[in-house]
Amino acid sequence: MENIRLSWDLFVLVFFGVVIAYSFIIGRNQTMKIIISSYMAILTADGLGNLFQTYILPTAPTLQGEAGIQALVLLKIFTFVLTIVLLTIRGGFHVDILPEHSVVTRILANLSFGFLNAGLMVSTLLVYLTGGSFVMGTVQSGLQTNLYAQSLFIQTIIDHYDVWFALPALAIVAVSFFQAQEE
Repeated sequence: MENIRLSWDLFVLVFFGVVIAYSFIIGRNQTMKIIISSYMAILTADGLGNLFQTYILPTAPTLQGEAGIQALVLLKIFTFVLTIVLLTIRGGFHVDILPEHSVVTRILANLSFGFLNAGLMVSTLLVYLTGGSFVMGTVQSGLQTNLYAQSLFIQTIIDHYDVWFALPALAIVAVSFFQAQEE
């Protein structure tokens, strides 16, 4: 029996698959709620991360150098995930898009929004792992991890993170535009 070689590319592809499958389970409205929550989580994680980097890291001797960078990365990832979970489960907003007329349209909408959701989440996590920031628009090249160097797929996601950041919002605007025409 051949050994299966696990790689970060496989992990990212499985993550995409799980998020897309989950999108079919929860439906379009909840998937769009997760996308909106992801944007809010990105802003929250970057804002708290920037405050942490500006005010706490310089005053904490134990958080200088690599330890501070790791603490910042963990803070951003934890804040990002926690904010998505809290807003999705307990958020005080509801997303309701008009139902499509055909099964094919519903399937394509779920697939599309699931894919965009996965891309937004993966690119955000990878940018945070490199020490970058969506709000500041930076991916710090000196802090790139081994996975960036080892995977052309991950390099592409990180290098084009701004596309992954913009596409879900553009898709929501497009759906809103077409819905306004149907009403």
